[in-house]
Amino acid sequence: MPLPDWLLWLLPVPLATSAAIGWASWTSRTRGPRQPVESMRDYERFRAALAAPVRHPRRPQRRR
Repeated sequence: MPLPDWLLWLLPVPLATSAAIGWASWTSRTRGPRQPVESMRDYERFRAALAAPVRHPRRPQRRR
């Protein structure tokens, strides 16, 4: 028995909701303790990446 069209149309809604709930629960999980030296090293690397200059994008060439 094939599924009705309206059911196929609405099927992504609960699937996307379930995926969002799973992602939110995974990202909010408690993480284990880290070494302070390792944590500070990662933070300094993050700050250096933010402070690095960004190259300007090239301007598109005019068509002749």
